[in-house]
Amino acid sequence: MKSRIYSFVILVSLAVIVGCKKDDDTSPSGNNTIQTSILVSGSWKVSYFYESGSNHTSDFNDYAFAFANNGTMTASNSSGTVNGTWRIDDDGSNEFHMSLGNSSTLDKLDKGWVVISQSNSEIKLKDDDTSHTEELHFTKI
Repeated sequence: MKSRIYSFVILVSLAVIVGCKKDDDTSPSGNNTIQTSILVSGSWKVSYFYESGSNHTSDFNDYAFAFANNGTMTASNSSGTVNGTWRIDDDGSNEFHMSLGNSSTLDKLDKGWVVISQSNSEIKLKDDDTSHTEELHFTKI
């Protein structure tokens, strides 16, 4: 009887060990890519922008961003609208790129970004250059 209980305990233990999978992908980029359907489904605001050791979110307080399926985008504020483009690299890096003209404020966004996380109401990005600490969050308006 003891050997059956012992065998049963070993069998259950093995099942638990084999059935549990350690998730050791702590890389924020992982295999994440921005889901286009989320990105183009409304207007967005910058809810957080961190650059050069400081929070620069207030630089974007007046802007609303809209992304279209065809890779165009706009950044609008009380002074007008700036047209730009966006794309997601299809080379496996899944980097998200924006290009928004020559505005000294908006050109801070003109770079490659990798996805930290995303939901229907928020997209969190970080600079694709790991030697930089820029982080950008968009929240749906």
